[in-house]
Amino acid sequence: MAHDVLQLVERRREPGVEYGSPFDEHEGFNETWWSRWAGRTDRWFEVRRDGVEVARVQLAEGGDGINPEYLDAPSLGRDALRVLFIEIHAGHRLRGVGTAVVQLLSATYPGRRLYAYSEADGFWTKLGWLRFEHPEYADHPHGYQVLFVQPA
Repeated sequence: MAHDVLQLVERRREPGVEYGSPFDEHEGFNETWWSRWAGRTDRWFEVRRDGVEVARVQLAEGGDGINPEYLDAPSLGRDALRVLFIEIHAGHRLRGVGTAVVQLLSATYPGRRLYAYSEADGFWTKLGWLRFEHPEYADHPHGYQVLFVQPA
């Protein structure tokens, strides 16, 4: 699946609403993910293919959110974008949509490095992203997510 067949559609909250997700409930998505982790400056995108929602993305501005305790993690600066969540609709998983979404984000934000804290090691590693662990990860793997950073 090439990223050019996907379309990012920005979603916004209702006027006057500072917190919470702008997404409507929709079968095929984990609604608990989209009702939390919704800060003021986050950006949300519905990803469509042929007019059908196939994925959702939540981004946050700024690379200053990287925990400096992560071993050898680079400083990305304020132009970095944090991928808070990517979720592929249940009916479209394991078909290359996630990879295409990340490619589309990279093409949409050229010159900006993306990063993510995640438990999906295989996904980010397959994309060639750099992996960084918290020094206590080995002793507490469920207490710290791995940091993945898009290569420069």
